[in-house]
Amino acid sequence: MTVQTTGEATILAEERSPWLWTAARWLEARLRPHLGWVVLLVCMLLSLLPAMAMRVNRWVDLNSFQAVVDWMGPLGVAGTWLVLGWRRPGPGETGPRRALAAAVGLMLLGPFLLSQFLVGWLPGPLALWRAAQTGAWSSLLAEMAGDWLRLLSRYGTWWQGVQAGGAAQDDLVFAGVAGLVLWTVGVLTAWLVRRYRQGLLAAAPSLWLLGTILLYSSGGRSLLVTGLALAALLHLLLDFHTLLRRWEALALDFNPGLLWDRLAAAAAAVFLVLFVAAVMPNLYIGPIAYRYFDFIAPYNQRLEEMARRLFPDVKGTSRLPGGQLAGGLPNEFLLAGGPDLSATEIMRVRTNDAVYSDYPFEDVAPPGHYMRSGTFAVYDGKGWQNPSDLTTLDQSADDRWGGISLDGRKLLVQTVFLSINSSVLYAAPEPIEASVDYRLLYRQPDDLVALRARESSYTVVSAIPAVNEEMLRAVPDWGETNPVPEELAVHLQLPDTVTPRTRELAQELTAGLDGPFAKAQAIEQYLRTFTYDLTVPPPPADVADVADYFLFDLQRGYCDYYATAFVVLARLAGLPTRFATGFAVGHWDPYEQIWIVTEAEAHSWPEVYMPPYGWIPFEPTAGRPELSRVAAPGFSGGLASNPGPSTPTEVDLTPEESAWSWQLLFWLVPLGLLLWGVWAWLARWRAGREDPWTELLRHGRRLGRPMEAGETVLEYGRELAAHITTHQARTPDTGRIVAREILALSRAVSDMLYGAAARREQAMRQASEHWGRLRGYLRGLRVRA
Repeated sequence: MTVQTTGEATILAEERSPWLWTAARWLEARLRPHLGWVVLLVCMLLSLLPAMAMRVNRWVDLNSFQAVVDWMGPLGVAGTWLVLGWRRPGPGETGPRRALAAAVGLMLLGPFLLSQFLVGWLPGPLALWRAAQTGAWSSLLAEMAGDWLRLLSRYGTWWQGVQAGGAAQDDLVFAGVAGLVLWTVGVLTAWLVRRYRQGLLAAAPSLWLLGTILLYSSGGRSLLVTGLALAALLHLLLDFHTLLRRWEALALDFNPGLLWDRLAAAAAAVFLVLFVAAVMPNLYIGPIAYRYFDFIAPYNQRLEEMARRLFPDVKGTSRLPGGQLAGGLPNEFLLAGGPDLSATEIMRVRTNDAVYSDYPFEDVAPPGHYMRSGTFAVYDGKGWQNPSDLTTLDQSADDRWGGISLDGRKLLVQTVFLSINSSVLYAAPEPIEASVDYRLLYRQPDDLVALRARESSYTVVSAIPAVNEEMLRAVPDWGETNPVPEELAVHLQLPDTVTPRTRELAQELTAGLDGPFAKAQAIEQYLRTFTYDLTVPPPPADVADVADYFLFDLQRGYCDYYATAFVVLARLAGLPTRFATGFAVGHWDPYEQIWIVTEAEAHSWPEVYMPPYGWIPFEPTAGRPELSRVAAPGFSGGLASNPGPSTPTEVDLTPEESAWSWQLLFWLVPLGLLLWGVWAWLARWRAGREDPWTELLRHGRRLGRPMEAGETVLEYGRELAAHITTHQARTPDTGRIVAREILALSRAVSDMLYGAAARREQAMRQASEHWGRLRGYLRGLRVRA
């Protein structure tokens, strides 16, 4: 057996393979593109980012066409390098005529490649061989012509639909249009690099398209950070290339390692900028931002309307005021098929609702509430919109909106942490106060549309309905003696598309019923008999009124259909009704004591105006539980289901978290996860070593009520609970929760110390459970002196 040392192996490898290394270096030198491989690669990556943004946000499920869209940008870069000269500047960069010829060639090359990728009209080698053997060139040409005709017919059919007011979604057409746009961006990127040698200028087309896509998307923000880093790298490479040419022209000596020094300095600068962007608050000047939004809103609305006409199934989400209010709905209110909703987290909501149960000290979920984004008033037979003459009002933080009557309502405080980029403040209806500056949109003072502000966390106060069915049944019916106010007339208007059979159904459902609540409830119960179905197809193109289509033809659907049909029937019955959209109740996290709302809770529902209580919600959707209505003052009411005390009018609106910007450094994520894991482990370790009673005594001293000499465990528990209830500086609900848990903890500790031996282990476990719930409340608790 022969043993070979490492040194010997290295020598032999060098002796055997120099020709391979030489050949590789020769091939690389012969194929090296103008400005180098790294510049070419960076340009291709930049042009790839917009397609990746569309893929990440699932704008359209293109299936086999997805790869075509992904690679058209990089192919545009490579094609420009080939046309303008792969290894050195070609004739296309020297004169205007040649430059024009090169541009025309590139614009023809893009559609040529794209059509081949989409339909494969060019014959392959095997087809050419067979045609040469058999002489069937005419049949081969006929097949090529047939492929082109099929492609052109698809585009022709799509364009006819666009001219008719709305095209049917055709993924091949979308892939073709998107591919041409991305090819153009790739061509512009490569041309700007070769023409001006300015990296930031050359990256502008790709970054502009990427930013536009992200503006209408909810994900992919890390792609923008990646794009900025690539732009900085490209600018540095091109700048260094310019310096090299200058030094070589001046015959100056230089160190080749200078490039790495410049790269290190630039990387440090990029890191500093991105780090500051990640940790600094997302600040903006409200008046300037709102003026910009007002200026851009009409153009944005026209852009969205054009996009809906061209490609109705594109699942983009507008982040500009004036776009769709839903923020989480995947359709434009009955203009498409069933929604494709995911478990993506939208927001987390913490309320001041107390936890109540039939069993003392049992931890159950507090009442949940619908989170409304906005309301709509105008129905056109296809969907919903708002009048163009909405009133806007800029409100300062903590200023209460006085347009909402508090009759039959209780105040609810919610702290919202958004996981999406939104320009809408979500809140339980009706919001009257927020902890941030916002813009109020309304039709009338008591007819809110939406609250606009670009915040990731905020606290909002809402006046939610707290009336029972008996109180609502006592509301008088509209009529000659009680006419509908003129300002509510918009909520009775209906288009001419409403059919006679829809009018007959409304009359049939409400005949003989007295009062608006009885009529609305009859419509609600009738609609709840329809089948809830998220898989319904889009309405046929010849459907003029989707309410009629749902009521008599489809008879199944999801929330938008139910809510629209309810509003139409209620208006036909003489009830002022509007269309509301937002999110239904999410799921309760007992550990974090917070509601988690996902995209799957995207919802719409109707609201009926019933004076003096204002807008009252109804739930006609069969896939959602019926609303529970309980009366004030001793009940939570509204969309909740558990009783609880009313909330005082003075509340603290200090947000629990700052609104940080979204630009997180992706390479810090592992470090953040590691630090979070260490912190969580230390917290669990510390919690396991805490003695509940000792910790309660420590917090009691901090809160101004230490244990006095001679006090028993039960006596101190009662006195500390009374002290907190009396002097708690925030909401009394929190004080009552803390007092209740203190009483339970003192009883468990008393049983543990003085109870029967058989109960001590159970008492110790109960004491730990009660302390686990108390710990979070006591840390942030403050009392008045």
